[in-house]
Amino acid sequence: MLRQKKRMVLLVLLAAMLALAACGGGGGGGSDSKGGSNSGNGGSPSGGGEQAAEVDASNLKPYEVILMYPGTPQPDEELVEEAMNKILKEKINATIDIQPIDWGAWNDKMNLMFASGEKADLVFTASWNGHVDNVTKGAFVELDGLLEKYGQGILETIDPFLLEGARVKGKLYAIPTNKEIAASWGVLVRKDLAEKYNMDFSNVKTLADLEPFLQTIKENEPDVTPLFQSSTQTLVGYVNGYDNFGDPGVPGSVKFGSTDPTLKYIIEQPDYLENLRLLRSWYLKGYINEDAPTSTLQANETARTGRVFMWPESLKPGKDKEMESTIGFPLTQIEIVPPYITTADTTNSMIGISRTSKDPERAMMVLNLLHTDKELLNLLDWGIEGVHYVKVSDNMIKLPDGVDPSKRAYNHGSQWMFGNQFLSYLWENEAPDKWDQFRKFNESAKPSLSLGFTFDPSAVKAELAVLNNIRDEFTAALETGSVDPDEVLPKYIEKAKEAGAYKVMEEKQRQLNEYLASKK
Repeated sequence: MLRQKKRMVLLVLLAAMLALAACGGGGGGGSDSKGGSNSGNGGSPSGGGEQAAEVDASNLKPYEVILMYPGTPQPDEELVEEAMNKILKEKINATIDIQPIDWGAWNDKMNLMFASGEKADLVFTASWNGHVDNVTKGAFVELDGLLEKYGQGILETIDPFLLEGARVKGKLYAIPTNKEIAASWGVLVRKDLAEKYNMDFSNVKTLADLEPFLQTIKENEPDVTPLFQSSTQTLVGYVNGYDNFGDPGVPGSVKFGSTDPTLKYIIEQPDYLENLRLLRSWYLKGYINEDAPTSTLQANETARTGRVFMWPESLKPGKDKEMESTIGFPLTQIEIVPPYITTADTTNSMIGISRTSKDPERAMMVLNLLHTDKELLNLLDWGIEGVHYVKVSDNMIKLPDGVDPSKRAYNHGSQWMFGNQFLSYLWENEAPDKWDQFRKFNESAKPSLSLGFTFDPSAVKAELAVLNNIRDEFTAALETGSVDPDEVLPKYIEKAKEAGAYKVMEEKQRQLNEYLASKK
């Protein structure tokens, strides 16, 4: 009962703050949902007054829904599409075209698509991937009306906390994945190698505590990279202990657990420099892959080769077991930053409807099915039963006999991006009560001071454009350890100051202060 009361208080506070923001802030800049015409009348911007629509597939024209997300194309993608289409045609007379875009090309592809008007329907988005900025640019359809009319299954199954946290100035432009609403931070480790060298991780509390293990791998496993990093996946970036409100490109963060709302510029903090020095020493010792500052690979892609020991990850209960099915090696996880609930955690994996969609209504119908149709979701997540997996029990699966885990024909590793995770099958190595563990994990997490706050960057867009370019110039090199931070970090700080970093922080601080004052 205490947990329920705690959760309800958080939800009421968050909903109240977002409602206040909507009253004072006007529209979010996104396209409304009236652009589509093939399936219905569209949604009203507020969602109020809409009635849930009964869908009769026989009355709908055929429509192909394009699903775009960052990831690696899979050899058996067309086979999976064909299987999904059998369900979609019957239920809503639609088909699906799955279009994963390599991580390194994702941002450029999205910018080009939104600018050129290229057709797309369901598009992955996240707070850490510029969601608010894209909403401000009008990249996404406003969803409240569409959700009320064609998304009743979502409304009946998703935690309201997730929907409230995803709002921008009171309006909804993307539907969060139904999953955990908190995150902890740390690393994933090859368990077989850890056991081989009798490693004990029980006393790991800081990044520095990881060094003896990296040293052991370096000295004894010449073909294995002790710590894999890339330009988009760095240990310092993942495990820094700050709430950046979901967008690390915008200066101004608060320390997890702090009651002080004064924003800090992470790159000026002593602990940031200390961590950079540590990573620099590791890079010079050969613990980190040499191509880290320029690599655009995700760790799970490289780890499948068996040549990686450790890499940074956001964590949750059973993350190690979940990733084993993708990586093909036994894993264990080491938590360094305990779980917190931030606005970013409620918005770190969402699907929006592109303003370039020719039928937003049908796109919402597909999204609704991904949250309610277990067969459809598991086709997208894991592929075809008997081909890509076999069932061990009603809800547990394993690889078919003779299939090499490193050479699977459908293994995108992006299940966390899609629909209702509580409908997704579990692998036989995972805990049968994994979803119960998720619920307990959510209840145990502490809310961040700034929970519910979303920064509106419209007043400092020019400065942010320059600052993001500067960040791209320096961050990957510094955080992977490939350059001397004592030499390069001061140049980064000076350049950022000249480009208006403090102006951005002042605007962000003003908005945060107003938000916190409205909570009292």
